[in-house]
Amino acid sequence: MRAPFLRFLLLGGDEQAPVHEQGVQLAGAFVEGQLDLGGCRIPHNMDLKHCRFTDLLFAQDARVQGLITLQGSYLTQGINADRLQCDGGLSLRNGFKATGEVRLLGAQIGGNLSCGGGQFEVKGGDALSFDRAVVKGDVFFNNSFKASGQVRLLGAQISGNMECSSGRFESREGDALSFDRAVVKGDVFFDAGFKAFGKVRLIGAHISGNMECSGAQFEVKEGEAISADGAMVEGDVFFNGGFRAIGEVRLLGALISGNLDCRGGKFEVQEGDALSFDRAVVKGGVFFINDFKATGKVRLLGAQIGGNLACRGGQFDVKEGDALSVDGATVEGVWHFRGLERPVRVNASHLQVAVLIDAIESWAEGSVLDGLRYGTLGGDAPTRATARLHWLRKQGAGHLGMADGGEDFRPQPWRQLQRVLRDMGHVEEARQVGIAFEQQLRKAGRIGGTAPGTWKLPAKGKRAVAHVGHGLFGLLAGYGYRPMRLMGWMVLVWLICAVFYWRLALPPNNAIGPSDPLVFQNERYAHCVPGSPAAAAAAASGAPHAGNWYLCGPLPAEYSTFSPWVYSLDIILPLVDLGQEKAWGPLVPTPQQDAWNEWLARSHGHKVRWLIWFETLFGWIGSLLLVGIVSGIARRTEE
Repeated sequence: MRAPFLRFLLLGGDEQAPVHEQGVQLAGAFVEGQLDLGGCRIPHNMDLKHCRFTDLLFAQDARVQGLITLQGSYLTQGINADRLQCDGGLSLRNGFKATGEVRLLGAQIGGNLSCGGGQFEVKGGDALSFDRAVVKGDVFFNNSFKASGQVRLLGAQISGNMECSSGRFESREGDALSFDRAVVKGDVFFDAGFKAFGKVRLIGAHISGNMECSGAQFEVKEGEAISADGAMVEGDVFFNGGFRAIGEVRLLGALISGNLDCRGGKFEVQEGDALSFDRAVVKGGVFFINDFKATGKVRLLGAQIGGNLACRGGQFDVKEGDALSVDGATVEGVWHFRGLERPVRVNASHLQVAVLIDAIESWAEGSVLDGLRYGTLGGDAPTRATARLHWLRKQGAGHLGMADGGEDFRPQPWRQLQRVLRDMGHVEEARQVGIAFEQQLRKAGRIGGTAPGTWKLPAKGKRAVAHVGHGLFGLLAGYGYRPMRLMGWMVLVWLICAVFYWRLALPPNNAIGPSDPLVFQNERYAHCVPGSPAAAAAAASGAPHAGNWYLCGPLPAEYSTFSPWVYSLDIILPLVDLGQEKAWGPLVPTPQQDAWNEWLARSHGHKVRWLIWFETLFGWIGSLLLVGIVSGIARRTEE
């Protein structure tokens, strides 16, 4: 059949040869020449099944007041039907084949666009162009649909579903399927054997239903397999049930009102990012579970997740660097991070999560925890300090302060864990973390820091003093977390000094005597003065304890008797007066003229004096530390 004659029939014929009101119904015809319907109005259906067209079907700006059916037809040069208006559906299915571009730019289809089982082939360029088109029904690229060339639906508006199940999209050059800024008021199905060899683009697309990619395969030689930056999906997104992507899957800045379900999905790249989800918003949960596997980096930088982030039973593999990056993200639900096949290096910098349920063995060495904020540890997440400290020490050497002189040490992870454990009621575990933090500060050399520009010598002196003081603080009081240890030290010093005072007060040391000169210089007690002639005479006459004030019997009863235990207690308690320190003191020989010899003097009286000085200083330091610790604990509790 000649194309002009077919055009004559499609336009309704004439008075001599009118066309039936059912329209033209043609099957198995061989149409020669170009069928030119540009700008024409066809008042009825256009039913051309299993026909072969030797030239281009041209229908720009045409209006068809019915259905267009090209089912099973073969168009060797394709179709050019830009701005076509079809009141019914357009059927290019069940054996339809085009070996040239099929163009429907800006077309308006009143029913469905059915391409199921069709084949669209070009050697290069676009196989099907449907940019800015409007479809009032559904779009079908299913039932073994095949496109060898780009399929474009940029800015298209589809009132129903977009069904690509079991479709095959191939493009040697460019994108396999471009769907940028398109609007689909139903669901989008890339499932049940769907295959795309080339990039699939959904940048800025708006899908009112679900995006279903279960069992689909997306593959590119390099770059992105799926690019859906800025896309909006009002339902769920499914990359599960045998889904596989060889190439990056990008959803930067995407908005998903439901869940992102990647359970059992496979994401593979040679290098770089396997799944990029930066700045995206998911109002439901994100699931990397049930044999999920990513061979490449998984990025959720700045993402906002309204539900849970589940990383259970999955596998995150990278050649180097962080396998999972969630820095700056927000998880309003629970982050499950456990049950993984092997430890994962995570960048959780400045991640905010309500509840953390993890396993320590799931974290790999070199993970970043700086800025990670979590409200509580839930489920069976370990709360023992030993386990959690092992977790903190999985940070990189720099963040632990063990490199570059400790300049990159990060205290926040330690303080965050301490705060959470305390809020959960694990007070002892929180204290252990606090002590470990102080010890890590010492290892990192962060004690006694000075302002920039400080002279080296004063800076070194300050650092040395601070380092010693910090060490003593830890030894005596566990950096303030062990106040009872400080009290124990004070009790120990009290008892040890009391024993020394007792021994030095007894003969033959005789190093302690009364401080009151009325007693010391009274002739009645001259035989009690060590080394005095009266003491020697009394000893010769057999008087007991001559020359020893501690055991001297004739002392008046109203004078305070020396008690080494009370004496030591009176010295170590700076604000308590038990009367012993005023009544008794060391018997120190007359100072020597040579200062050096005086400094090195080792008489028993000198020993008592040195011991008193030590115990007095220790008592003041211990008391001040105890007051500081108590007030510090009260302040932290208020916070």
